[in-house]
Amino acid sequence: MTTTRTPAANHFQPINPQPDNSQPMPNQTDKTLARIRTELLTTFSSADLESYNHLVGWLRDTDVASHALKVGDDAPDFLLPDADGRLHSAEQLRRNGPLVLSFFRGGWCPFCTAELCALQAAKDEFESVGATLAVVTPDTRDFPRQLKRSLGLDLNVLSDVDYGVAMSYGVLFRVPDETKAHYSEQGFDFGARHGSPVWMLPIPATYVIDAKGRIRSAFVEPDFTKREEPAQILASLRQAASTSR
Repeated sequence: MTTTRTPAANHFQPINPQPDNSQPMPNQTDKTLARIRTELLTTFSSADLESYNHLVGWLRDTDVASHALKVGDDAPDFLLPDADGRLHSAEQLRRNGPLVLSFFRGGWCPFCTAELCALQAAKDEFESVGATLAVVTPDTRDFPRQLKRSLGLDLNVLSDVDYGVAMSYGVLFRVPDETKAHYSEQGFDFGARHGSPVWMLPIPATYVIDAKGRIRSAFVEPDFTKREEPAQILASLRQAASTSR
């Protein structure tokens, strides 16, 4: 199944890394991502709302999502480091079954952290159908490790060094000046986080890729407050399994 939504509020609160012996943040696994989205939107200031509407409107007007890979396309190969510096290839990740690959903006985004907690809660179910889960972020340096520790995650968090994988999937965009100004006012420096002078971000996207490297489902959403529910990902995995027999 393919979902590509193209055309709106984000209270941008960074994660404060916790010391190694601290307790992970509680995961709201009893709530759907749609419900969490609704709650987060109520925290937006007028400046957040203006920035949100501008960015989502700009992404829709420029039709960035139309460049994203679709169902039936071959998934690009990659080799990326995880939070501990170990390298993972796409071929290795899908060696024993399908790969769920989700692109997220970074640990500073509350919609992303909500998604990661939901994916963590669903990880056992994904593995029960033979799937491997990996998430990809432009954050580099120690940010992915801090993110895992802060949220108590047991996920493959991969750093998209130099934006290459997001670009190959067609979900990368250059942050417009108005959005850059707003994020800068919030205290974010994506150049430092990403190790690049060019501010770029991925559109949130989730792919199910079969063991042969073919994309079986794709969720690409320019509205960064909307994410695919784990239940829908699981349904896509089961559908892909039934049609590959």
